[in-house]
Amino acid sequence: MKKLKFKNKNIKRIIIIVLTIAFIISLPTLGKFISKKFHEFYLNSKHFYFYSNRLKDDNPLYQLNNWSGVGNFDIEFDLTSEKNRYTYAEYDITYTVSANCPSTVTCSLSETGGTIYSTNTNHSNTITLHVVPNQVFVEGDRLTIGVTASSTAPYKKTIAATYEYVVGKSGVTYEIEDEPGRAYAVLKITNAVSFCTVMTAFGDYSVGDRIDSSEFINLSDANKKKCISQNINISFDPTILLVDSTSSIFDDATYTTRNIGGIEYINNMSFKIDPLSTLALKFYKDNVNSNYTYPIVNPTSIVSINISDPQ
Repeated sequence: MKKLKFKNKNIKRIIIIVLTIAFIISLPTLGKFISKKFHEFYLNSKHFYFYSNRLKDDNPLYQLNNWSGVGNFDIEFDLTSEKNRYTYAEYDITYTVSANCPSTVTCSLSETGGTIYSTNTNHSNTITLHVVPNQVFVEGDRLTIGVTASSTAPYKKTIAATYEYVVGKSGVTYEIEDEPGRAYAVLKITNAVSFCTVMTAFGDYSVGDRIDSSEFINLSDANKKKCISQNINISFDPTILLVDSTSSIFDDATYTTRNIGGIEYINNMSFKIDPLSTLALKFYKDNVNSNYTYPIVNPTSIVSINISDPQ
């Protein structure tokens, strides 16, 4: 029994030593956490609020996995002096903004600094980072861009975000733009395919011929409808999203409906997209507080999308 007690004492000592070492190792991280929380508490006590819809204290990573790898694009974010709809800073906040971009792209900010004025009814400013590729990106390539905003007066605070664009298979890419409190979300579909396939013969073109985008643009509207670059099919739950049926996309689209309470609501649409073009379709949200942003916020799209070659 004495020998067993001796072993138990050794085990207790080992556990204490291990816990002590682990505590000592964690001190720098713990110190940073406590310092960060204290600083945040101090700023809140001064009614100082410097936030963003995208940039955060912990520098989140937003990943786009179906980037086409071609064409210019924008990264847009807001800087705000609101804590919530009813609480905001009652003084002006000045700030600086910077972007860290690789040499493979050229980046330009709509502003590198500014002021969120307390008299601004929205208590926010919108910043746009315009990105222009300097090279051709191919499948599997990654583009990483960092964005940082720092308040300079009356108090200092830094928030940031990292955006990673991964080139998917060449063809059609899509995204959903949305924000909480807005009545609608916008589905944007971009076609990087530079040609269309003739489905109905016309002029000197036969069925199956490919027409390059430089030739396609000069066709009449009637002949453009006879040449398809890609077919798009989308489906969605009409109890969550109501499609804007006034869109010009409906001019050549086919669709199905679902009966809800004796009323027919569109739940599926099929339409074509022209070469090297972008389409935008608005959806009204059942819950305005929802945020269906894809892929930056949500890993899956609220709208199911199927893309197919013309046949």
